[in-house]
Amino acid sequence: KHNMYAAKIHQEPNSSLSQTPNNSVQERMSNEDETSLLLHRKPKPLDEIQMRELMLQGYTKGLSSSLDPLRELFALRFWIVDNSGSMKTGDGHRIGSCKPGRKVNLTPCSRWQEIVDCVEHHIKLAALIEAPTRFRLLNNPNGTNQTKQFSIAEDLRNKDAEVQNALKTIQEAHPTGCTPLTRHIKEVHQEVSAMTPELLRLGRKVVIVIATDGLPSNDQGHSGQRQQQEFVEALRLLEGLPVWVVVRLCTDDDQVVDFYNDLDGQLELSLEVLDDFCGEALEVTGENPWLNYALPLHRLREMGYHDRVFDMLDERALTKTEIRDFCSLLFGEENFDGVPDPSLDWKGFLEEVQRLLERECTQWDPVKKRVHAWINTKKLNKLHRRNRFLGFFFKFFQQSGRPPF
Repeated sequence: KHNMYAAKIHQEPNSSLSQTPNNSVQERMSNEDETSLLLHRKPKPLDEIQMRELMLQGYTKGLSSSLDPLRELFALRFWIVDNSGSMKTGDGHRIGSCKPGRKVNLTPCSRWQEIVDCVEHHIKLAALIEAPTRFRLLNNPNGTNQTKQFSIAEDLRNKDAEVQNALKTIQEAHPTGCTPLTRHIKEVHQEVSAMTPELLRLGRKVVIVIATDGLPSNDQGHSGQRQQQEFVEALRLLEGLPVWVVVRLCTDDDQVVDFYNDLDGQLELSLEVLDDFCGEALEVTGENPWLNYALPLHRLREMGYHDRVFDMLDERALTKTEIRDFCSLLFGEENFDGVPDPSLDWKGFLEEVQRLLERECTQWDPVKKRVHAWINTKKLNKLHRRNRFLGFFFKFFQQSGRPPF
């Protein structure tokens, strides 16, 4: 694009463009330059101060360390934050102070207050780990169609000012208007498309987080099958681009939940749909009841923590190999050297996991409503024995040629 612009000036030396370049063109080129520098910026490994702050918030040292390769992979994050009128509905939950070993208080609030609490956390987290993030409100608080945006960690020299501006913006915003998700997806698509050649060359990606409580509408507020299909088609534009999409739902409405859950089957797109903290915990522990789905796990998934094991947590029971991979992320790869392969030495594996758990702080469990360890090794062992018995049971009947029931 820079070459095209230069060529135009060279071909038309007497044009007004060559003499007094249009401000919007200059601004666009400046933004492209800044974005290019951003994509090339190599994140520094987290230092001791950053690691300590993460651990004070409940992140294990292993999870904190795993953010380094994540930051190298994802050059940028886009958050589309729904501040439509339906976010006034009072079925949300605000999460109180979350510190290791302490109870987490969930206070009833509006959906908007819940998502403000979520966004505030990710503003501070992005600044702490220096992960460039762009937030955009679905509706401009001033009542215009101009998108209200703010960014974090793009200018590392002014991080504190960025955080203050971002917190002020999200706290002063209020829910109003409709749910024009399609327009915002198209705008983000334009930005990502422009940077895709560079992303592919660098082997990097971007995350797109959609935090919403409703079905998509157009700018006039009309919402129906046509608008829903237009939204799906807008998402389809992202297919083939280096993106990871997270939909963070702020509602229990079955129609809305079903719509977003069905997207995965309609699109060739890397996409994950998340419920709120407690709702997602119920889904995860429904498949893996041995796990304490503590808040740091949920916050990581909200920000687009892209790992195959994390993606499987709410879909099915993890295999032995996947359990080992998860524990390696939780406790840190450096602490997992010498830990037995659970497929070969299950008892030895459990003993090592228990030893590592004793070195970690306990966490509040949103399902049990109490504080305990990240992993219940007794329950994990019990599930393993049951699964092993069922395996022998079905294998016996398979070999005998008789049906088991």
